[in-house]
Amino acid sequence: MWQGRITRRSALLALAVPAMIPSSCSRSEVGNKKVPTEAPVAASPIKELPRDLRPFPPTIEPLVRIKVADVRSIQEVDFGSAGQRLWITAPGTDVPGRACRGPVRLRRTSAGWSVRWSSGGRGGTAMFKTSGSIAMVRMDRNEPGIEFKGRRLMGTIHVEPIRDTEGRTEFDVICHLPMESYLPGVVEKELYPSWLPATFEAQAIAARSFAVCERAFWIRRRHYDLVAGQASQAWTGGDASARAVSAVRSTVGQLLVWRGQVVPAYYSASCGGRPANAEDAISKNPVNGIPPLRVATGGDRSVCGCVTASPHGDWSVTISRKAFEKQVAEFGRRKGDRKLSELRRPLRLEVHRRNQAGRPVDFELSGSGESPPVLISAESVRRIVSAASVGDSWRARPRSSCFEIETSKNSMKIRGRGFGHGVGVCQYGAEEMARRGASSLQILARYYPGADVEQAWSAGTTGRRV
Repeated sequence: MWQGRITRRSALLALAVPAMIPSSCSRSEVGNKKVPTEAPVAASPIKELPRDLRPFPPTIEPLVRIKVADVRSIQEVDFGSAGQRLWITAPGTDVPGRACRGPVRLRRTSAGWSVRWSSGGRGGTAMFKTSGSIAMVRMDRNEPGIEFKGRRLMGTIHVEPIRDTEGRTEFDVICHLPMESYLPGVVEKELYPSWLPATFEAQAIAARSFAVCERAFWIRRRHYDLVAGQASQAWTGGDASARAVSAVRSTVGQLLVWRGQVVPAYYSASCGGRPANAEDAISKNPVNGIPPLRVATGGDRSVCGCVTASPHGDWSVTISRKAFEKQVAEFGRRKGDRKLSELRRPLRLEVHRRNQAGRPVDFELSGSGESPPVLISAESVRRIVSAASVGDSWRARPRSSCFEIETSKNSMKIRGRGFGHGVGVCQYGAEEMARRGASSLQILARYYPGADVEQAWSAGTTGRRV
């Protein structure tokens, strides 16, 4: 049981690679607007805990790789503002590095990377003969960050070449930087600036835990660990307020653990008072079946402050019944599910199963005639309803998979609660707890029952390479 304590591991634990399916953690922000997260959905709860392959807490601060952009429509890209001094190298090769002043233009050619720059009426060019990536850092240490498409990116910037299905060379832009340097930009992007320090600290610990799990899974599978956006965690690129920086510094190295291994600490904007199990809302992968990611039977997690404090406590969307039935058929065809795509109209939709908090897990979809009903996950129904909705604004679409449906002859009214997948920390609920005097540990204890906060590493123990 949670004791509100911070422990210190005495044994040296190796970083293991978990067999988990990563998914988006929360929602990204556009200005001060919050938009829902897409997440895969589980089928049914597991009966017992299988072998646990979550990572152990690393003993030194890891370096992480954040994909911030994929360049697909052009063959060249610009970095740096006027006067910025950059050092450019070709990692893993003997090609000499070059110093230049921004802005610089990188172009991929058959021979490697062509680099051109111009500053103060003087310019230069360089060729890096490599089939791999090219990397750059800011030489002015007192002014970190490299300008890229209106953003300032921290760390070492890698431009990684890839090939699409048409054989054209394109590339990803990836930031390599220490975990504690990455986190302030996450906390800044995920929360409102007026929210309280306890909420920021809880968010920092959750985001750090999630990032450690993502890194452990992807480190040998692809050339980046996280995405700056809905696929992982929102990220500013490095810029952050004093409150976000303070929250990360005051919790440096702290991770959520359960039975000695790191918890993939998902979070969302608002659970609507009906939180979700990770195995239902994220994926059925075994690591999501642990108690901290489940809705405890008889617990009080369904009583959440987000119901009254959040603008997403309740919402409704009305769609055409004809549009819904059309999207059901298209969804079935995309999934190769003939039973779903060939259901005869009119269709009937009813909740089939709920979790311990009363949140729908799956629905039963029935057609006319003698066709047997089809079970479909609540998240899949949300996607279908979203596709059938009119309007591009997120306000015109379902904000979560926690909803009930009222069907009439020609329309369907979807009445829902919450924003996002509903697993783990409810950000609006956490802020309401903080306003009532709760600490960050108390917030985490509520939303990740049974987990502990552990001091995994200390400041100044950063690894030398990813």
